[in-house]
Amino acid sequence: MALLGPLAIFLSSLTAIPLSYALNCLSTMRDPRLILIAGVSALTFVVAVPYFVVKSRPQRADSFFFVLGIFTFSSVIDLVIALENDGIIANFMAFYLRDGEPYLKTAHGTMISYWDGVAHYAMYLMILAAQSWNQSYRDVGIYWAASIGHSMLILMPGIFMGSHGVRWPCLLNTPYVVLPFYYGAKFLAQGRPREEMECPDEPRPVATSILKRPLDFVFILYFLAAGFLAVLRFMAALGGNVQWAKTYLTSLEPYLDDASQFPKVQMMVYLFYFLPYYSACIYGLLWPGQGWMLDGSLVHAGAAAQAQFSHIGASFHYRTPFSFRVPQNGRVRLLFWLINGSLFILPQLFAIRCLNFPSFFAKSSAAEKHVEGTAVTGFQKKKKAQ
Repeated sequence: MALLGPLAIFLSSLTAIPLSYALNCLSTMRDPRLILIAGVSALTFVVAVPYFVVKSRPQRADSFFFVLGIFTFSSVIDLVIALENDGIIANFMAFYLRDGEPYLKTAHGTMISYWDGVAHYAMYLMILAAQSWNQSYRDVGIYWAASIGHSMLILMPGIFMGSHGVRWPCLLNTPYVVLPFYYGAKFLAQGRPREEMECPDEPRPVATSILKRPLDFVFILYFLAAGFLAVLRFMAALGGNVQWAKTYLTSLEPYLDDASQFPKVQMMVYLFYFLPYYSACIYGLLWPGQGWMLDGSLVHAGAAAQAQFSHIGASFHYRTPFSFRVPQNGRVRLLFWLINGSLFILPQLFAIRCLNFPSFFAKSSAAEKHVEGTAVTGFQKKKKAQ
């Protein structure tokens, strides 16, 4: 495939800019059904271009290569939407924001569009580079699937709960709901190469006691605090009568009560999905040898990064009503950044920690076997010396 296929994907994604401008100039683009037809036609085009480019090549591309045609195109569209929402450009996607998916005009819609247009697009370029060099992109693929999957997990319920209503162009979200979960499951099913799970010839001994692993102890404290915050913010978002929740809502994160409903859905995901993960990680750190933690940390890192970027950005964005933005108080803003910054950064650091020491999380912990083997060898040498 060399560079010809990735180049075709990249160039076809850039057609989103002139195409959106041309469609915006058509007076007929006020009918949601025509917008849906135009969207399906555009997605068909961006899949067909790379297919005809590489179909005659001796080294055929895998199916995910053609899927990237859809996602890179949508990333450019989303970046155009975000820039138009912020007034940086105009007359590109006004028709779509008016008659297609008006909920993308919200602060949350703007921030998820920025994330898709920048972060996801960068991931696509990394995957395309790996494909052209015949390298593995499994970790990037898992991170991407978790990130975009989480984005849709918040967007779709928010659409049905919000006041903008559901229109025909909402069906254009179907591939972005189905494909990330399908390919994410496919990447996870591939498993890690065996050499990644084995210790080096002379690995550094790994202590099994949590008291001898201060970094892991810090992560346990983080997961406990994050679990408490998940419960507190859920109660605050849904109008709980607990005084702590009321104070948190009014004094620190009034955005949780925003009428768009997206922050409420986000807090529900934190409680029902993230909280069980926090509990499982605490167990995995206390009792090493949980092989699922390697890929689990990647999934959580991708979802947490997308979640916190959107939540933090929307909490300050001008499209959020002033009364729901973060209060203009130095102490409050510092606390807001400490909480939400930690929920963004620490999952990334935990994923790095897991991926740097895979043998510690392997089933039948290779690290533990090494420690035991070292102890037995030392005892045998001592016995011989005697």
